[in-house]
Amino acid sequence: MPRLSPADNAAAKKRAKQIQEAVYLCGTAPFSRVMMMTQEELRTLMLDLGDQRPTREPGNTMRKEVMKLQGAKFQAFCKYGSIWDHMSQHYEAINDAENRLRNSKGATPQQLESAIAVLQFYLDNSTKILNHGYDLIRMLNENEAFSLRQLVAAQGDATIHRQDRVYYQITASRATLLCCKIRAKMTKPFKCCAATAKKAAKKICRKVRRAKKKMGKKPAGALVVV
Repeated sequence: MPRLSPADNAAAKKRAKQIQEAVYLCGTAPFSRVMMMTQEELRTLMLDLGDQRPTREPGNTMRKEVMKLQGAKFQAFCKYGSIWDHMSQHYEAINDAENRLRNSKGATPQQLESAIAVLQFYLDNSTKILNHGYDLIRMLNENEAFSLRQLVAAQGDATIHRQDRVYYQITASRATLLCCKIRAKMTKPFKCCAATAKKAAKKICRKVRRAKKKMGKKPAGALVVV
């Protein structure tokens, strides 16, 4: 197999990075942001935007598609968009929780429990994205909202992938949490003993210092015999 030239290798890496960024953006960007993108910014999502026909309608292709929806279809989009935007507000906290569980060295049981609770919240509530997204795609026909249907499908794929990752992360972390709790209970008596011994040592040292000071003081008016 022939090797790629430096230029082709750089182009391949650039393309791979663009695809990776597009996948991440499709799976995290809120609709409130997507609707306000310029047409060039919308292309970074790498969706098939279809034929670009000049119109007087404001906004990018997806915003124009949404403006054409009416009745139950528009209501379904609003419902789905509000659910997606609500969940997208938690993605940063979810990423932090996953990192906390992956790098659990030095973490307390309370920190691990808090991270697991964040992931469990996502697992319990993210199914709404799939349910309402499926309903929205089912209501739209093949001749309308082409880019919107692509984005909703991409968001569904990203949600399923994230759910799987979060589920396995929670399952694997329960054993880590149990070990952390056992370790904390085992070290607690030794910490108490060490604290008690340290407190007693300080008390003895204070008594010794007071005794030395008392012995070093000479009574007033005492005669010193040489």
